[in-house]
Order: sequence, then C-alpha cells, then structure tokens
Amino acid sequence: MAGQSWAISADGGYLANPKLSKELRHATQPLMRFRQVTRVEPGFGKNSGDTLNFDKMSNVQTQGGLITEQQDIPETKMLVRKGSLVLSEWGNSIPYTGKLEALSEFNPENIIHKGLMNDMAKVFDKGVADTLRNGQVTYVATGLTQQTWTFSGTAAATATSNFNYWHLKEMIDAMRTGFSGLSGTGSGVLPLNPIPPFPDGNYMAFLSVKAFRGLFDDPDFINAAKYSYPREYFYGELDEIVYNTRIVVSNNVNALSNLVGASTTTGEAILIGDDAIVEGMAIKEELRAKLPVKYGRDKGVAWYGLLNFQRIWDAIVDGEEHIVRFTSA
Repeated sequence: MAGQSWAISADGGYLANPKLSKELRHATQPLMRFRQVTRVEPGFGKNSGDTLNFDKMSNVQTQGGLITEQQDIPETKMLVRKGSLVLSEWGNSIPYTGKLEALSEFNPENIIHKGLMNDMAKVFDKGVADTLRNGQVTYVATGLTQQTWTFSGTAAATATSNFNYWHLKEMIDAMRTGFSGLSGTGSGVLPLNPIPPFPDGNYMAFLSVKAFRGLFDDPDFINAAKYSYPREYFYGELDEIVYNTRIVVSNNVNALSNLVGASTTTGEAILIGDDAIVEGMAIKEELRAKLPVKYGRDKGVAWYGLLNFQRIWDAIVDGEEHIVRFTSA
C-alpha cells in the first residue's frame, strides 16, 4: 500500500527523533567495608617526609614474681622494635574534550565525578584488604572440624571445607590465647602474645559472600545467633554478634575472594583485633580538575591521594600478630 508509514524513514520515520532518557544509569558497585578499620596516624601529614616510623614495645623479657625479704628485686628490660610506613601516590583520571561538554545533554564532569569516586572507593577497599592479607598467621580448614595453621604468611595446605562456626570459634580461641598449644609451619615463634579485641570486647571478622554462606548454613551458628544482641554497628555489619565476634560481609571479590587456592568450596575471610593496621596520610584522597589546555578543548578530572596502609605487628619479628587469614594454599 502506497502512502506514509513509520517503518520507512523517508515515508515517515524521520518525523520523530529518538528520545534520550533524562535518567542516567551507573554500573552497580560492590560494598566497601575495609577502610573503616584503619587508624589514621595523628600528627603526620604534609611536609613530614614520606616515611612514618612507629615504635612497638615488647613485654618485659623476664617475668617478675615473689621475692624474699633479703632478696634483691630482679631486673629485666623491654625491647623496642621499629615499624615504618612509606607513603605512596594513588590516583586515576578521565580526560574529555570541550566539544563533548558543549554538545552533550548531560554534563560529562558530573558523570566522571561519580565514576571516579566509585573507582577510588574500590581501590582503597582493596588496598586495606591487601595489607591485612599480608599477615603472618593463616588458617586452613582441612575438614569440618580440622585445621592447619601456618605462622610464616603462606598457607601450607588446601582447604577442603568452607567457613563454619567451629572454625570461627577455633580462630577466636587462638587469638585470645596467643595461639598457645598450637603447632604449624613457622611455629618456632609460638606462642604469640594474645590479640586484643576492640574496645567493646569483640573481634571483627570480614567474610566473603561464600564464607558467610558456609557460616550461615551451620545450624550451630544459627542457634548461637538467637542469643545475640544488637549494638552500635560497623558499616555493613550483620545484626548478630556471636562468640565475641562482629561479622561483616564483603561482596568486593577483588578485596575478599569467594574462591581461594585450589579449593572450590572455600571463601576467604580475615579476622582482626584492635590496632591491626595504621594509615599514614599526607594528602587525603580528593578529586582534581585538569588545567584546561589547547584553549579549553582538552579537559579532565582525576582522583588523587598521597597515603598508605601498613600492618603494625608481625608474628615473626614482634612475636605478635593481630590478623588471622582464613584461606587455602
């Protein structure tokens, strides 16, 4: 049939232009959980050099005790060990043209701001997790109620079980007692000093989604959670505080993996006590606009920060470690 129609552009299709939605959609982001546990070093900032040194005091070398009336009070000493944090530059940028800005229905700078802020949060979330992952104490679940410890930073066995309530209790008990009575690769440094909990008396466990599934599928955990009680929560924390442990789930697979080592059943987890990681900062992360060049035709936005993260304690050097990794070879 002759006449006008929508299907053919020349016959009518050109009578309207495609409509651009006024709502701009952004890709979804993982949940950022780790940055909240860093402790920013006070008094360290700009014009302080790139290295932050911090002293760590050991316990007394010889323990005191009962003495007799004529006996001299014994003398001992403490060891001073030094740790250090070296600042690094972090950043990313997106350039854009003046022509894009002039012709776009959306302001490209606003779009870029959001994209870079999402990128910045993910980078630092992974940066903190990577620093914690360098801890010397590892725990591998070699069965539902079996485990292998290492105290040299590298897991020595392959996990055959996912995270569960028994493994949580084993790790927390070891953290409370300084790993007393345990054996494992690198165990010549044992026992370590007990790991102190956070000021509220609880430890913190960061669980990947798969590790939390293993915990949640454990009926012993469900029964224990019935008697938990709510408190002031960390960001992303579940309602349950079980076995003096706050449970925080992370779905950022670049920070915590759902598949560790050669095991297909094991998700990664990191347990920490108080004073586990320090953050040194000379320039807090910020967005920066590029100075326009080519007469305003070449523009850009970047995020930038001058900072870094560092574990405070080291099992081999200090005889103390505030981090336990649930992982696999």
